[in-house]
Amino acid sequence: MTIKKMAFLMLLGSISTWATAMSKPYDAVAGLTLRSGKPCIFSQEPLPQEPPDYMKDMGLAFRVFSESPSAPGYLWDAWFKVWKKPLPDSASTCVAYGEAQSDITRHPAKPLPLDTPLSFDMDGQYGRHNVRFCLRKDSQGKRYLSTAVRKDGVSACTADPLKNSHP
Repeated sequence: MTIKKMAFLMLLGSISTWATAMSKPYDAVAGLTLRSGKPCIFSQEPLPQEPPDYMKDMGLAFRVFSESPSAPGYLWDAWFKVWKKPLPDSASTCVAYGEAQSDITRHPAKPLPLDTPLSFDMDGQYGRHNVRFCLRKDSQGKRYLSTAVRKDGVSACTADPLKNSHP
């Protein structure tokens, strides 16, 4: 094999590695549970007590976005300069939708629609964690979280209950 062919193959390999590394716009899949009927987000990855130096002072932002093709937009967007509660790294320390007392609330929490694909982000000094989901009701009228899938740029709800697991 010539040097030119080897260099070309190495270039192709590095391009595909870069494309794989850039395949998702977040650092980790977040966990989600219901607390008092509201979605409550947490990291499924351990969070360090101190953020990395390059991310210090970024604060923590929590956002819920409707991915509905007919009504996309923010349903909640809040930023906390300093997080004073236990880090949201388990279901017991999760951050509930619409949690008050943020430093900046760009979009106050609106009522969550049922059967609508939603995206919940936790972003800031601990990286970006994301989960897509739907809020649904079962045959007895009890709320539950289902998975949301995205295909060809369009999100849709499934009937499958959301499982907090890594992809």
